[in-house]
Amino acid sequence: MAIAQVQNDPIYSLPFQYISGLDLSIASTKVIAIAPGQARDSNDILDMPVGYQDIQGTTSPETLFSGYRQPLLVNTAVVGVNGLDAGALAASSQYAIYLIADSRGYKKEAGIMTLSSNAHPLLPFGYDSLRLLGFVSTNASTNFVFSTNKPQMMKSAKTYVLAPAVSGLSAGTSTTFATVDLNAAIPLATLPNVIATLAVTFIPVSAGSLAKFRPSGSTATTGLVTISAVAAGVAQTQYIQVICGVDTSKTGIDYLVSSASDSLSFSVVSYTGVPLEAYPA
Repeated sequence: MAIAQVQNDPIYSLPFQYISGLDLSIASTKVIAIAPGQARDSNDILDMPVGYQDIQGTTSPETLFSGYRQPLLVNTAVVGVNGLDAGALAASSQYAIYLIADSRGYKKEAGIMTLSSNAHPLLPFGYDSLRLLGFVSTNASTNFVFSTNKPQMMKSAKTYVLAPAVSGLSAGTSTTFATVDLNAAIPLATLPNVIATLAVTFIPVSAGSLAKFRPSGSTATTGLVTISAVAAGVAQTQYIQVICGVDTSKTGIDYLVSSASDSLSFSVVSYTGVPLEAYPA
């Protein structure tokens, strides 16, 4: 994600938008720990270290005895730096965890948390750089529980190509979101979020008809993968990528079309996901 930023430091010779370390863990029911590590900001301008020296030669958090590097703690009792970006912690909600920094070097690297429905967090005064690290969820008691996302090196992700492609939906006409089970193509041994590449054929009843896709289990109604019809009755074929929802019984996506006279079909041609062995016990 790129946002408007005014930054002052040059790009160093490190991999494009890399992330090393910075794993998230639940330190307590209200506190998230960001492990030591380093990442490039979302605009690929600034290197942001945690537990290592920054461009000013400052280490934050400070290294303790025997070279122990401390995690960065994000406390939801705080509003601002190393806390929530605004308001109070909400029950049964998903939050995005960001690392933030000051490209001038005056402010120390910090963490901040915002509702995942926000495009980006409200940055405290003096901060102009950020990087999304992952997500956590709260339960009905506003206590943290693990979410499905965890920072992973891309070398842990694997792409599987299906030959031939596996049919997922034939002539679908649902005008409300309906779930399509993709277990025949994508095994549950792969953890979420799985990215499926679909070969789609959309036959619209009228120009401007829409076909929309989202992960199964999602309640989102905006920002969805969408195909818009160009002409009535003309089959449109294209490839799209959709994040799948995964639970204990199925891997799936939801779809809908504008009219019951529309027709939507798709096959799974490949999928990319992080296998179970990439997650240490």
